[in-house]
Amino acid sequence: MGSFEISDQLLASLPLAAIDLELTLFAVLAFVIIGVGLAGMILFTRATLVNTEACKITINDDPSLTKTVEGGSTLLAALTSNEVPVPSPCGGKATCKQCRIKIIEHAPDALETDKSTFSTSEVKEGWRLSCQTKVKHDMHVEIPDHLLGVEEIEATVISNNNVATFIKELVVEVPKHIPYRSGGYLQFHVPPFKTNTEDWKATMDKQYWSDWEHFDMFGINIDFSNLSEEIIRAYSMASYPAEGNKVMFNIRIATAPFVNGKLAKDIPWGLCSSYTFGLKPGDKVKLSGPYGESFMINDDRELVFLIGGAGSSFGRSHILHLFRTDNTKRKVTLWYGARSLKENIYQEEYEQLAKDFENFDYRLVLSEPLPEDIEAGWPTDDRTKT
Repeated sequence: MGSFEISDQLLASLPLAAIDLELTLFAVLAFVIIGVGLAGMILFTRATLVNTEACKITINDDPSLTKTVEGGSTLLAALTSNEVPVPSPCGGKATCKQCRIKIIEHAPDALETDKSTFSTSEVKEGWRLSCQTKVKHDMHVEIPDHLLGVEEIEATVISNNNVATFIKELVVEVPKHIPYRSGGYLQFHVPPFKTNTEDWKATMDKQYWSDWEHFDMFGINIDFSNLSEEIIRAYSMASYPAEGNKVMFNIRIATAPFVNGKLAKDIPWGLCSSYTFGLKPGDKVKLSGPYGESFMINDDRELVFLIGGAGSSFGRSHILHLFRTDNTKRKVTLWYGARSLKENIYQEEYEQLAKDFENFDYRLVLSEPLPEDIEAGWPTDDRTKT
């Protein structure tokens, strides 16, 4: 042990000039050469394997729909950036499986995401997820006519109030009626933006402030100003078609996760939910749609809705359309779960519906009724309600 201590002392006492400068310079030069070489290999690989030249996408054999796009992007990005609306509720993460496109000519090899989405015969026919398919050459694709009729819409925010502690009811007005079906959704096109959660108080009733203050959620800067392009996210509509040009959404804020009871500081909040929570009356919002697959099967079977939280969008759209528009004779029961009465959404509307229609049954269940709920008579001993 002592010999090592002596060696350290001797090394520390050596003059700087004793260090081999040639060896140091050689090491630095080698590091630079390796770095430049690796960068060159990356650029060479990109230049040879990724086509960034113009490619033509022919749609449905219609010359008027042919698009010229830059190679290298995904097929989804190439189409949406050229105003060909393709549904992608997950924002191109291959989780929603909605951006399905049939490639008639020059379909690339199927990826694992394609194989897990389509049958073997569909893969052979050229079906691919457009969010995972790279445009490397000219393509001929087939897109359903109903998607080609989808439009981009500039909507105006009418109101954006909280209906629960972490849920907003965003109401927008569109210039003309959107031909959507109950259970459908619209896509939000999110531009670069910045917001601060302190500003959200302006559209939040004071009864909801306490939980935000308890978890220190006010005064947080959320900065997505460096987005390189619009980000697309989808939300189900809480409105139903007969409500005309006013379209409604229930949106829950996606915060950073909690770590040891506190919000993580280094993990961003949800992009689109943060954007929508910062909207104020008069703001303009870019939407596209309508889309959807969760539509009602029209028969005489009894319907039971089990809903909680922001699932209220889906439930309200279907239930009000069934009764206020279709005047359904089906037996319909709604079980809605909330933590407490202040988290319950559309209670008065559903209670009125139950009075107006004997075939509608509204059941509210609370998991954590507040003391004021119990004082007001909430039956904690009724196991069907608490």
